[in-house]
Amino acid sequence: MDHGNAAAAAAAANAAAAAARAKSAAIAVGAPLSPSQSTDFQVNGGGVVRLAPPLTREQQKADAEARAAWQARCRPTVVADRDGLRRTQYAAPDCDLSRFNTAGAQ
Repeated sequence: MDHGNAAAAAAAANAAAAAARAKSAAIAVGAPLSPSQSTDFQVNGGGVVRLAPPLTREQQKADAEARAAWQARCRPTVVADRDGLRRTQYAAPDCDLSRFNTAGAQ
């Protein structure tokens, strides 16, 4: 005795398949999708990505100096481990942290 669960599962599978067919048909024809079919994720609307303004010469120079200082301190090298995976090793601690990921930095 399945208490109607088999029928409910079959109905749900049929409904999901019908919804997928309807969405595919709307995409193929170029028709607008219904809100439940929407595939467009938007934050702040319009799907526009706002880029950061370009760096000034001073900022570029400071960035290059910081990168050179990091290279001199950390001396990154790429080595293959015993499984053949390439890994980066550093000469100083905390070199694997970026300026955005400062977890553990003092």
